[in-house]
Amino acid sequence: MLSKESIKFLENLRDNNHKDWFSANRTRYEYYKTELLQAARQILKALQQADPSLADVKPHQCLFRINRDIRFSPDKRPYKTHVSLGFAPGGRKGDLAGYYVHFDPEESFVGGGLYMPMSEPLKKVRTDIDLYWDEFTEILHQPDFVQMYGDLDFDPHFTLSRPPKGYTYDHPAIRYLKLKSFTATRPLRYSQLTEPATIELLIQHLLPLRPLLHFLNRALQADDEPNIILKPFYKS
Repeated sequence: MLSKESIKFLENLRDNNHKDWFSANRTRYEYYKTELLQAARQILKALQQADPSLADVKPHQCLFRINRDIRFSPDKRPYKTHVSLGFAPGGRKGDLAGYYVHFDPEESFVGGGLYMPMSEPLKKVRTDIDLYWDEFTEILHQPDFVQMYGDLDFDPHFTLSRPPKGYTYDHPAIRYLKLKSFTATRPLRYSQLTEPATIELLIQHLLPLRPLLHFLNRALQADDEPNIILKPFYKS
């Protein structure tokens, strides 16, 4: 996926995370960015063949800026040293659920979903889980999803201790209604960044998420104009 030269750039950046070093090594950064863009292009092409909602997304919209937002952070290191790609309708800057790839020496994973939405989109998702519980259950029991992810992520930091307003403890979907984040992920090895087969591996990991992302995005767009093609992939 990435060359050893690009990995070495990231390693050096971790040890020299300041503007002077980055400016002196901008050529190395541009080489790394070119490789990452090519990886995004390959993954996006495969996803677009299966997911019409990504039809208008361009490869550069799947890359995140290397600059960190340090305005409210005690950590003032200016640059990100992990590798990440996001594939969502409207690009990674949008508010819709999408596919995600993350490589870091501390933690590497692949997955997707809707991460920590604001109150209004969160309410929309909970409403649809309540209204279409049978459909949501069917999605989570799709064999390829179960084999790849098992279930959604249940992190106690992103889960309410009590039912959200309007729902009771005995609701059949209460385990999911208490979630504040709707994601499914599985771990990767950081060393896979340099393996030739990683692109195909990532595609195989991402495709089972299509029905879940469709469900989430349909909920998010409930009051919007239908400008993105959404269809029930799990029934096609």
